[in-house]
Amino acid sequence: MEKTLLEKSFFAVLLVASFALVIAIFLPFFVPIAVAATLAVMVHPVYCWIANKIKYKSIAALLTVLITIIVLLIPLGIIGLMIARETTELYTKFTSNQQQFSVFFRAAEDFIQRYMPALKINLTSYAEQSLKWIVGNFQAVFVGAASTILALFLGIITYYYLLKDGEKFIQKLTALSPLASADEVQIIAKLHRTINSVVRGSIIIALLQGITTGIGLAIFHVPSALLLGSIAGIGALIPTVGTTIVIAPVIVYLFVIQDYVAAVGMLIWGSIAVGLIDNLLHPLLVGKGMKLHPLFIFFAVIGGIAVFGLSGLILGPLAVSFLFALIDVYKEEILS
Repeated sequence: MEKTLLEKSFFAVLLVASFALVIAIFLPFFVPIAVAATLAVMVHPVYCWIANKIKYKSIAALLTVLITIIVLLIPLGIIGLMIARETTELYTKFTSNQQQFSVFFRAAEDFIQRYMPALKINLTSYAEQSLKWIVGNFQAVFVGAASTILALFLGIITYYYLLKDGEKFIQKLTALSPLASADEVQIIAKLHRTINSVVRGSIIIALLQGITTGIGLAIFHVPSALLLGSIAGIGALIPTVGTTIVIAPVIVYLFVIQDYVAAVGMLIWGSIAVGLIDNLLHPLLVGKGMKLHPLFIFFAVIGGIAVFGLSGLILGPLAVSFLFALIDVYKEEILS
């Protein structure tokens, strides 16, 4: 009896130590693995369609990866480089001509306080801090070329194998789970719906709103339209803030420089073109997926960026959604 207990205790120690060691090995690559897993879930229907046509999983997975690289990664990389260059140029102009920018910001502050006298703001300080944050984050991605290429390579390899062998991985994990098979199926189904709901309901809509805002800015000849459009896309992820974080200051800017036609045009564009995306596409894309309260999405986005960097735009909401999916299963299966 004592020997059996000693053997079990020794095995438990070895198991925990091995588990901790494996976590330490995989932890530095958590972000590319998590992003690849999210993408694999989203693109899985495309992979299944290709696999049904050609009957070879490895070739289907490879074709899906190539399609993803051509359709998603290359355009995002090009846009990211353009945004990084535009941001750096704007920051250089701002620091070298800060006095000229300060004249504009003071005029904008006077314009705002004329209608909201209780609001005390320092636009020069806000602009400088915001540009520093944006430049720092983009430089961390694009200037650190070696780490970025490594993370991209690892993410693509993970993405390929998750497409090809994802179902096998799930089967092996569920085989180790002490939960009933019905509970495991429900958890996996909820997580699948959650990922689709969050990415479709938040990320895709925010991306479309950012693109639409950027197009409007370019139409009305607003400087740094690409950068401001990307900021609007990030703002669209934050409930109650949305693309207003960019559109409202731009309208004020256009009024200050007395370009009234462009100001009114941007107001109409922001209200109709950008607003309709959320109102029309959100119910269509989200459907019956899991819906999070705006407060949780807000902190998930902000906290995700603080913990994971730019990848936190996706990983933050997904982490919170994962928790709520588990809570739903716990309420339905364990408490009932």
